[in-house]
Amino acid sequence: MIAVFSSAGVAEMPEFGFMQQIDKMSDSSLAPFSDVSREILSRLSSQLVGRRETPQFAALGYWLRPASITRLKTSFAARVPANQFPVARGMAFHLPPSNVDTIFVYSWALSLLAGNANIVRLPSRRSPQVEWLIRTLLEVLEAVGDAHRHLFCAYDVGTGLNREISLRADLRMIWGGDAKVNDVSSDRVRPDGLSIGFPDRKSLSTIDGDAYFRLDASARDALAERLFNDIFWFDQMACGSPRVIVWVGDSVRCEDLSRDLYQRLTRVTSRKSYSVDAGVALAKFGYLNDMLASGTGRAAYRLGNELSVLQLDPGAVKPPDKIMGGGVINHVVFPHIEDVVSAVDHATQTITHFGFDIESLKRLVEKLAFKGGFRVVPVGQALNFDTTWDGIPLLDYMTRRLVLIT
Repeated sequence: MIAVFSSAGVAEMPEFGFMQQIDKMSDSSLAPFSDVSREILSRLSSQLVGRRETPQFAALGYWLRPASITRLKTSFAARVPANQFPVARGMAFHLPPSNVDTIFVYSWALSLLAGNANIVRLPSRRSPQVEWLIRTLLEVLEAVGDAHRHLFCAYDVGTGLNREISLRADLRMIWGGDAKVNDVSSDRVRPDGLSIGFPDRKSLSTIDGDAYFRLDASARDALAERLFNDIFWFDQMACGSPRVIVWVGDSVRCEDLSRDLYQRLTRVTSRKSYSVDAGVALAKFGYLNDMLASGTGRAAYRLGNELSVLQLDPGAVKPPDKIMGGGVINHVVFPHIEDVVSAVDHATQTITHFGFDIESLKRLVEKLAFKGGFRVVPVGQALNFDTTWDGIPLLDYMTRRLVLIT
C-alpha cells in the first residue's frame, strides 16, 4: 500500500489505483509562470513568512513571495530567444533528501512554475513541523483547485515503485547522496525524459582575519549569528553547511581571532536553545579523537556539547572524507585567499566568505574553475536556495523549448 497525502490526512492506496492516478496526470501541464502557479505560491508564502519558530520555513516563505517570483519570471524570460517558446516538460518526479526538510518544496515549486505536473515521494521520517508544512501546502493546492496535478506520497523503496514512476517521468529530480543517485539512476526514465542527480556535496567558509580584527563587538556578534544560521540549521548536514572554516592571514593572530568568533558562536547556540543529544556529543568526541590519532588533525578543543573545533594541518589541509556534522568545525589558517583552493575538490558546493574585496574573490573564483565549487556567497547565505543549483539552471531544465522559424 502507498500513503497518499491530502489536506484531510493520509490515505492508503493500492498500487493499481496509484498508478492510474499518475497516468491521469500525464497530460495536465500548464504554461510556465501561469497565474494559477503564482497564486499557489503567493498563498503558500503568506502562510510561511511569519513562522519565526521555524526559520527555514520563514526563509522559504520569503523566497516564494510574489516579488521574488516576478523577478524570477523576468530573469527566465530574458534568457529565452525571441523565436523560442518555453513550455512545460510534462510530469516531474521528485525524490527529495531526508536531511533538509524544505528541499522538496523548492524542487516542487520550481517545477510548478515550469508548468509541470508533479509527483513527490516524501521521506519516511518527517518531523511534526514538516507534517504541518505538507498539510498547509495541500490546503493551498485544494483551495486554488490545482490539487489534481500534484501527488505527494510515501512508500517503501523496495516496492519497485521508483522504477514504475520513472518510466512515466518526463523529468526526475534525485536529491541525496551518491548512493541514492546511483541507485535511482539505474531505473530508466522515459526515452525522451531527463534525470538530474544531486549527489554528496560538502562546503566551507573563509574569513579574512584582518577584516575580523577591525570589527567591533556588535559586528562580531552579528557575524556569529550569520555563521550560526549556516552551520546549525539542519544540524550541519545540508550540502551547503560549512564544515571547514578557513581563516586567511597571519597564523598566530588568526588563531586568537578564531577562538573569539567560536566563543561568540557558542553563545548564539545557547541563546537559540540549540542542543545536541548525548549520542551526538559522544560521536563528536570520538570523531575528534579519531582524526587526531590518524594525524588528520593536529589539535582539538571543545566549547561544550554543541561546538567542537578540529585544527587541521595547513600542509595537508584536504578535509577528511569522514566529516562529522552536529557542530564540528574543521579549522585551518592560510596566508592568502588563493590557498583556499587546496581545500576544494569536485565535491565542494558552497564557499561562504567574509571580509574580502571583490578582486580577491575574483582571483579565488578563477582558481576554482579548475578545482571545484559551485557557489561563492557571503557568510549567512550558505543555505539560501538558488534557481541555479550545483551549476544547473533548474528552470531551463524543467521546461523544454519550442522553436519557431518563419
